[in-house]
Amino acid sequence: MPQDSLVPISDEQAKLGQEALKVLQGIGSLVGKALESVPEDVVGYLGGDWLRIRRAENIAKMMKRAKERLEAWGVKDAEPASLTIALPILRGAADESREEIQDLWARLLAAAMDPSRTKHVRQRFADVVHQMDPPDALLLASPSLRDRAGGIQQPDRNAVAEELHISRDELDVTLANLVRLDVFFEPNIGGSVVGTTPFGREFLLSVIKDNT
Repeated sequence: MPQDSLVPISDEQAKLGQEALKVLQGIGSLVGKALESVPEDVVGYLGGDWLRIRRAENIAKMMKRAKERLEAWGVKDAEPASLTIALPILRGAADESREEIQDLWARLLAAAMDPSRTKHVRQRFADVVHQMDPPDALLLASPSLRDRAGGIQQPDRNAVAEELHISRDELDVTLANLVRLDVFFEPNIGGSVVGTTPFGREFLLSVIKDNT
């Protein structure tokens, strides 16, 4: 067992760290494009204790998803993401194991590497993803929002909640959070409609491309 770790790790945990490194090495070309670095540098930066091994695994999963997203979008010549965008994504993704939010980090990194959209990816997008929870991501990526042209009327909320397999309370909390993040605008006086703001539309255009 290594004696220089901040938190002692078992042989099994060390094995997990090696597996995380292998995953990063398997997508080394993407790491190089995204960060202009090599996988060993990433793992070295994260360190060797159990918590940092978990973070390395999370980053590896996110990078793999970003690669798959670029392929799904038909991007053949990805370019390095600006460090002002890539570093906040890495920091956020390292601590995130929830699939819905991990997917948003991957989408955001892929967008930052897509030559057709990289200039439209704002630094604030990372702040927004960092403050989201899985129901928020589910709504933004759902046909429910697209089919309603970005607006959800009060009578539709029960149906939307059912489509997302969440409770009505969860949907209302999600809408309130997305309003707070300026992705959605405040409901009108009657509280009947919630819709995407200009910032929200830019976020969706960059991160949720063609709902794929």
